[in-house]
Amino acid sequence: MSLSKTSVLAALLLASATTCLHADMFYAIECTDLRGNSNFQICTDAEKKKLEAELRSETQAYPKALEQTKTEWLTAHPELPFPGGRLKPRTLKVQAESTKREEAEKALKIDESHKERTVAKDKAEEERILNMKATRTRRGNNQAMVEQQKHKVNEEREKDTLADRAEEMLRKKLSAAAGHEIAFYGETPSEQKKGAAPDKKKKK
Repeated sequence: MSLSKTSVLAALLLASATTCLHADMFYAIECTDLRGNSNFQICTDAEKKKLEAELRSETQAYPKALEQTKTEWLTAHPELPFPGGRLKPRTLKVQAESTKREEAEKALKIDESHKERTVAKDKAEEERILNMKATRTRRGNNQAMVEQQKHKVNEEREKDTLADRAEEMLRKKLSAAAGHEIAFYGETPSEQKKGAAPDKKKKK
């Protein structure tokens, strides 16, 4: 191969490599809100960096905002324990990445479907427990066991309700401190009662 042909081939390979390096990347990501609810979305590299920058500013502001929320909670609800264990900083996790949007969307749908099935399974199990009736066994009936399980489910739901109220307070303070709106991916109390789907407008 002549020198000129070698030079042309090298130039073509370099151009191809440069094109690959600058190809747009698409990311299938899972974001969580302050209550751990998930939202799945496709974003570009620039969009991902913007989200990461927002999360960094939120992480810095989180401790102070949480303390302010605790103070407000104790004033507004002195008889109720602050559900701090059910609040956590938002997260971002890249589930898949590709130069082809279709491939990233395919991976996203798989992860989203898995999460939806898990949540639906947990809710169905709660409903099953709440609808259980005592039955007779050789040792008598299982009334005490049934009531205990129902009490546990209702107790967890009450704690979740309190945590949702605290999350709203925390989200307002954190949004002000971080300088941007913070998304909530869960259901509002009215949506929970009606069984409605979460408001898509809240998913930023």
